[in-house]
Amino acid sequence: MRLLLLILICIGNSAVAQPLSTVIKTQAIEMGKALVNNDMTAFKKFMYPKLVQMEGGEKKLSLLADSALLMFKSMGGTVNKIIFGNPADIITNEKQLQTTLSQTIYLATVFADIEYETTLLALSKDGGKNWYFIDTSLFRENDLRTKLPEISTNLVIPKSAKPKIIPKSKPAS
Repeated sequence: MRLLLLILICIGNSAVAQPLSTVIKTQAIEMGKALVNNDMTAFKKFMYPKLVQMEGGEKKLSLLADSALLMFKSMGGTVNKIIFGNPADIITNEKQLQTTLSQTIYLATVFADIEYETTLLALSKDGGKNWYFIDTSLFRENDLRTKLPEISTNLVIPKSAKPKIIPKSKPAS
C-alpha cells in the first residue's frame, strides 16, 4: 500500500512540474494575449521591473504605453496575433535564468498588414516560476547590455528582421 501511495505521489508531482521551456512559452503566450486584447494590466505583469524603474516607473511607462496604443488604434491599427517560437538554451547568470525566444507580431493598419519578427529576452529571478520579457527590437544590443549588466555575455541575442509590409489594395472607385 505504501509503495502504491509513493508511486501515485511521484506521478502526481511529475505531472505538475513542467519543463522550463513550457513555462516560458506559456507565459509568453499569456503576455501576447493580453496585448492582443488590449489588457495592459495583465500585460504589465510581464515587464522587467528594473527596466520599468529605469524608464521612470510604472505610472510613467503606463502613460506612454497607453498613449502609444491609443494613437495606434486611432489610426486604425490592431494587433491581430502574436506567435512565439521555442526558447533557446537557458543560461543562469547572477542567480537569474535567462533565454531568448522569437516572436512574430501580426499588425493590421488601414494601409497595410505588417508581419514583424523580433526576439524577446526572457528573465526569471525565482527559478523559472515567473518570467519577464523584453522586446530586444526596442534597444540596441549595447544599450540593453549597458542598462542591464546582469544579462549574460553568453546569451546570444539575434537581430530582428525587417518588417514585412503588405500594402492593402485601394478599393475601386
